[in-house]
Amino acid sequence: MIKFTFRVVYIILILGLMVNEIQGKQGICHKILADTDCGLGSCTALCLQLRKGTGKCVATNDGSLICLCNFHCIIPDFFTLF
Repeated sequence: MIKFTFRVVYIILILGLMVNEIQGKQGICHKILADTDCGLGSCTALCLQLRKGTGKCVATNDGSLICLCNFHCIIPDFFTLF
C-alpha cells in the first residue's frame, strides 16, 4: 500500500512539472502583415486590432516598406521535455 501511494504521488509531481514546461514561456513574436499600407498609422492600428501589439513600418533591402507587427505570445519549450 505504501509503494502504491508513493508511486501515485511521484506520478502527480512529474505530471505537474510537465504541464509547466508544456505551457511555455512568454515572449515577443513578430509577424509581417501583408497588404498593409504604411501611411497614416494604418500599420499600427491594424496590428493593435489583430494582435494587440505594436506595428511599425520598416524598410526592406529593396527600399519598399512593410508592416512589422510585434506582440506578446507564448513560446512553447518542447525541447526541455526530452
